[in-house]
Amino acid sequence: MMRMLGLGYSGSPKPVRIVVVGEKGTGKTSLIIAALNESSQPQPNIPPVLPYTTFPSEWFRDPIPATIIDTSSKPEDREKVVKEVKEADAIVLTFIVRVPIIMAGCSVTNREYHNQSGIEIITTSIREQYLEIETCFDWSAHHIARKVFWYAQHAVTNPVGPIYDKETSSLKPRCVAALTRVFVLSTRDTDFILNEAGLNNIQAQCCYEPMTPSQIRGLIDFVQARSPLGVDENGITIEGFLFINKYLVEQGRIRKVWDILRKFGYNNELRLADDMIPYSSFKHMPDQSVELSDEATRFLRGVYKNLDEHSANNLGPQMIGFVFQISPENPWSIAPYKDASEKTDDGGLSLEAFLSLWNLLTLIDPARSLECLICLCYPSSAVRVTRRRAIDRKEQNSERRVFQCFVFGPKNAGKSALLNRFIGRQYDDENNNGSNEERYAVNMVENDGVTEDVKKTLVLKEIQMQEDGFLSSNEALGACDVAIFLYDSSDESSWKKAIDLLVKVATASEDAGLKFPCLMVAAKTDLDSFPEAIQEATRATQDLGIEAPIPISSKLGDCDNLFQKILTAAEHPHLGIPKIKSKKKRSRKLMKRSLMLVSIGTGALIVGLASFRLYAARKQR
Repeated sequence: MMRMLGLGYSGSPKPVRIVVVGEKGTGKTSLIIAALNESSQPQPNIPPVLPYTTFPSEWFRDPIPATIIDTSSKPEDREKVVKEVKEADAIVLTFIVRVPIIMAGCSVTNREYHNQSGIEIITTSIREQYLEIETCFDWSAHHIARKVFWYAQHAVTNPVGPIYDKETSSLKPRCVAALTRVFVLSTRDTDFILNEAGLNNIQAQCCYEPMTPSQIRGLIDFVQARSPLGVDENGITIEGFLFINKYLVEQGRIRKVWDILRKFGYNNELRLADDMIPYSSFKHMPDQSVELSDEATRFLRGVYKNLDEHSANNLGPQMIGFVFQISPENPWSIAPYKDASEKTDDGGLSLEAFLSLWNLLTLIDPARSLECLICLCYPSSAVRVTRRRAIDRKEQNSERRVFQCFVFGPKNAGKSALLNRFIGRQYDDENNNGSNEERYAVNMVENDGVTEDVKKTLVLKEIQMQEDGFLSSNEALGACDVAIFLYDSSDESSWKKAIDLLVKVATASEDAGLKFPCLMVAAKTDLDSFPEAIQEATRATQDLGIEAPIPISSKLGDCDNLFQKILTAAEHPHLGIPKIKSKKKRSRKLMKRSLMLVSIGTGALIVGLASFRLYAARKQR
């Protein structure tokens, strides 16, 4: 029933939109007028539908105005009503008591139910079925008509949905995580126990009066009687703090819970509000990327070592969950992170895999990475923006520590098998046909010693071919540090598709001013190559000015050399760029060539065009 507003940390002055809907004769317009006038006197000349009406912010406990929208009951106005409902923040459904529907009832014919308890009896079964309903009551006593809209506005500004699960009578996981962070921030100087100082710190944050010692003693006794694990000899534990907030919700005092959450930086989705995340720190151009700072990497190494109690270089799934205990959720539990890294035998992560996943998260979703680091109480600047790739080409080296490689190739070329090998998974003939979704694989690769003897993080992104193109836009190529083009070395058609794809991608990157190194990869070398495969591939790559195809076999595990070559190419972005002219120049040359070929004959023209697609660069000289 309620659509949450995007209220930030400090709220929003934007009016709440409350739409009043109901059948003909159920008192929609009368309800609004009664709320405006707080009068039970009949109003003369009531229009069929009121214009938009604004209730001032001072009418509500939360100082936010409300726009009340009356609706028509006429069938011909149904489409307009549907539109208003879709745009509503809250909906008030009116009904006559003999036809119980949902929210605000008006006694008309049956005086037996002209009281609040009667309304609740009638609507109990409906409320049990539709848990979204906030409350139901009889507004026939006109002096409480305004209360209908107070409840509607309150349900939007202090929604139950994100906090409490009515089916299980428990706080929702994201709420538990947020309150746990509040508890940690309030108790980290007192051995994570909420004592008198901690309680009054929360009171002060929420602009409440300090609690007296007797009030605190009474609260502790109350918690101890109902939640034995909620108290120890020094104060209230995390179990007790969660119990207190659950109790407040169940007693209809959810506003107090929201006061705490908002003062500690949460929005209505129980994520950190925008003003808590320094978005300006990772604003960047398409050919720049975002990486963890050295300080943040050292911090995360420390987090890992503190949790890896036996120094086994293995953080199990339970401990990984602990890392994100006070984050809105564990981002690594879902795609594209869930299956993107190398796992230990028990499903855990080594330190390299742990840092690799953090690097991947920071690369493709820096806001989420910063949110998680803030929840881990990381105190300083966490990310850095790399310099532009155009400058890297000019300097003939890259200072980046994280490189992203786009993996292109026709269907069944071996892209998925390559990604699996990269993160240590065994080859499986029955599970290497790929999927229709883009995948990531991330790992650390040993530097070949050309620049410095350190490991760099390499991200492989499998690009799925779409009917309308290989990427959503040419600008999306800005995230690519190096591209590889796989083909099945036993299938000539796979080779032709791969070289054609390389020409298209290289042309698009040239036109967008986002050039990067490209490598051809001859996969499935455990199979017999198609006739003249080596000669064709060598000639085509020479014409394009790039390295000859790199042979690999995912089935045999012969891929390590490829990963080092990818890293080397990314570190030297001025090399390995295909010699492709811009689309405009290529079109003019193609037109000139086509006109010349027309005089030779149609058959020769077809041959010439086919040759152009296969060896575009050679024909462009």
